[in-house]
Amino acid sequence: MMIRRNSSRSVVARVAFAIALVAGVACASSGPNLSTLDADALLERGLERLGEEKWDQAIRALEQFIFQYPTHERYPEARFRLGDAYAGKNDRLIAASEYGRLADDFPNGPWADDARFRVCEMYEQLSPIPARDQEYTVTAIDHCRSLRAFYPDSEYAPRAAEIITELENKLAQKELESGDFYFDAKAWDPAIIVYQHLLEKFPTSRAAPVALLRMYEAYTAIGYAEEAQDVRERLLQQFPDSEAARQLRGSPVVGSR
Repeated sequence: MMIRRNSSRSVVARVAFAIALVAGVACASSGPNLSTLDADALLERGLERLGEEKWDQAIRALEQFIFQYPTHERYPEARFRLGDAYAGKNDRLIAASEYGRLADDFPNGPWADDARFRVCEMYEQLSPIPARDQEYTVTAIDHCRSLRAFYPDSEYAPRAAEIITELENKLAQKELESGDFYFDAKAWDPAIIVYQHLLEKFPTSRAAPVALLRMYEAYTAIGYAEEAQDVRERLLQQFPDSEAARQLRGSPVVGSR
């Protein structure tokens, strides 16, 4: 019996030692206690982990810096880099929130237009295919427009304009697909209404000449010759080099797509 008790104690001791060893390794790998670091060391740790793409470690260090040193001269930079860390993790909504709050809190600061543009980028990346709900697409456009309105001389303003155009083309494509649903069912009146709405909102989009061609075909199908002629002239004048115009020239009498 004594041998068994000694054996049991030996097993327990070995297990305890192993647990302590693992805990020691874990503590060593996690680095120093962040609350013991001074401002510069804490920020540099966060930036180093960011550069190494160790997103969670970067987030912990940067959040600790932001909590402890809100009056530090590099505080806005830390908040911007915190957004970068969340973006690196593909947590784009959280990243957009971090960037947006920074831009709102420091609208005249050196990171303001950078942050506003990054909000625009995050929502652009969240924008889905045309068939899906386009809430994020609209939000991205709004933020890109805000950047151009508040910071017209920003280096990001030209790219923001490009993003607006790209995303408006996506919204126009969604409208076109909605109109085509009615068009394919030969429901000419609702198809025309959708195409008209598209042309009012996105008159210079890639979908615009296609919508005009569809409208011409729909008006022709229901015998509205005057309206069909007006749409035909508009298409040929505004988009003479488009594929839709080429199709119209090649098919003066159109009844189907």
